[in-house]
Amino acid sequence: MPAVERLSGWDFATWRSATEDPVMRSTMIGLLILEKAPDWDRLVDRYDRASRVVPILRKKIVEGPVAIANPRLVVDPNFDLSFHMRRFTAAEGTTWEDVLDECRRQSMTDFDRDRPLWRVTVLEGLPGGKAAVISKLHHAIADGQGALQLGAALVDISPEGFDLGPMPEAPEAVTLTPRHFAEIMVQDNAEWVMNTAKGAIENALPTLVDALTAPQETVEKITETVSSLIRFANTPKTPLSSLMAKRSINYHFDTFDVRFRDLRDGAKAHGHTVNDAFLAAISFGLRDYHKQLGQPVDELHINMPISLRHEGDGAQNAVSIARFDLPTNFDDITKLMDSVSGTVKRLRAEPALDYTNQLGEISRFIPTELLTQAAHASDVTASNVPGPPITVYLAGAKVDAMIPMPPPIGAAVFVALLTYAGKACVGVAMDDAAITDRKLLMKCLADGFSEITGKPVISGDQFAGQAATKKAPAKKAAAKKAPAKKAAAKKAPAKKAPAKKAAAKKAPAPTAAPAAEGSEAKAAAPEAD
Repeated sequence: MPAVERLSGWDFATWRSATEDPVMRSTMIGLLILEKAPDWDRLVDRYDRASRVVPILRKKIVEGPVAIANPRLVVDPNFDLSFHMRRFTAAEGTTWEDVLDECRRQSMTDFDRDRPLWRVTVLEGLPGGKAAVISKLHHAIADGQGALQLGAALVDISPEGFDLGPMPEAPEAVTLTPRHFAEIMVQDNAEWVMNTAKGAIENALPTLVDALTAPQETVEKITETVSSLIRFANTPKTPLSSLMAKRSINYHFDTFDVRFRDLRDGAKAHGHTVNDAFLAAISFGLRDYHKQLGQPVDELHINMPISLRHEGDGAQNAVSIARFDLPTNFDDITKLMDSVSGTVKRLRAEPALDYTNQLGEISRFIPTELLTQAAHASDVTASNVPGPPITVYLAGAKVDAMIPMPPPIGAAVFVALLTYAGKACVGVAMDDAAITDRKLLMKCLADGFSEITGKPVISGDQFAGQAATKKAPAKKAAAKKAPAKKAAAKKAPAKKAPAKKAAAKKAPAPTAAPAAEGSEAKAAAPEAD
């Protein structure tokens, strides 16, 4: 029987809801802005190496013979690196808005589910000679911190990088037949019964001792755990904002930056954390947005991922979603942060957090409509992820900015903050049906952060002040293409991706404006899908 990995209950719930409701599509976009185009050969080599060290990059999801069976992650026997990497030269006059539009097109387009769930697009020839790297990843295989772990296998702390030694062995590919899947299901169920019984016995003994020595405390502990589970399961049915009540499958991205030091100092000035300041800034921004459109609200339903990650955990999801009501009727910063901080601390102490995966397992028996209803009832989702504190390099090119671009996943607005090298980059996803005035919302959010820091935010336009570059010939096309389908068990170099013979010389990279989803890169390796 081939070795396979079972998708966790939480990841299965994410996969299932994203599959059955396009509004719930959970395609994460990470946008890197580089000071120049990366060395294509080095980039391809680094992704090849990463896919061997971090096998999730070579794994695809295989669904079971019955809908309620947890899908499996298996190393794709048809893995082709050139399918997952593409390269374009941007058309002359490409703007920051064009790059954001390309990010939204990629985010709103689903994956090929017969392949590993990721893709990388490099846009060269941007204003000032800059380049953009758009990384697309399905939330079912990694959360925000997990995505950064994957990224750590790709970047260097100097332009030259270090000798990483010989190329690691590729993981063994797996073909999972229906019969194998059925055998695994039987084995899993048997192991689940045994582990559950073993766990029940192990947990029952100390509980029994506690019940005999401290009966009142034991009853209170059990009661609190049950109450906590009920609170987590008791999700809202409708949004609190009538202004942002509609939902669609379309959304737009926008960004701005804040100096991390300013945000940290703003939090400390009121005796609180950066996360408290982040949530307070969102509260002020949404408060003003509703006021200016004549529909003030006192509070909004908010989702906030809480990390359950431990040292040594892989890239897969290790989060739970905390749902609470964010007050939007405060004018006093300290009182607002006090309120938000107290709520978040209580949520982090909830006993139900220890049962996140079990709740995900149970969700398979709940109609998808009920699961998505809870997501659609969210007015806003907020996520704060710490990134590298120092400057890093990708294939010889300095990374100027790291920008998070999450999908709304049912909410009207998703505000994400990612810190990198002294900057806090804020990426905002806005549902087109929910947000009728995107410019006003971005101004209100920017003003909310300014209210916390006492300083204006920095424009998110990474090309501001940069002279538009004219069409320039691309660097020599890679002599070493992204490996096409590799023999998993061999250590020898894989076959080169097929390309026109001229591509090994000075063929220019294809031009896009930037390319829409489905456009093909011809001549410059690797070929796009």
